[in-house]
Amino acid sequence: ETNCYDNFELTSCEILEETYEGEGDKEVAKVKFVAKMIQIDSREKTAFMETSTFERAGKHIRGGAWLYKSGEVESVPVDDDDDDDDNDEDDND
Repeated sequence: ETNCYDNFELTSCEILEETYEGEGDKEVAKVKFVAKMIQIDSREKTAFMETSTFERAGKHIRGGAWLYKSGEVESVPVDDDDDDDDNDEDDND
């Protein structure tokens, strides 16, 4: 079985923020990250930001493993810094 992400190469995944609430098997984590990918056929670059919610499984599942519960996908905020800009020679004057 394939899914939509099988046609993409993940080039980076940056965690922006992590929060934890609760304790034990009631613990909940929220992780905000930016995933950057390249479409395999067209080589088009794309990215998305997601805030994922995880909950602890019971101790009977790998000792309380984290289970993905939901995610909110957003556009990646645009900044003025260009990743391809390697010309930082202005600082060397």
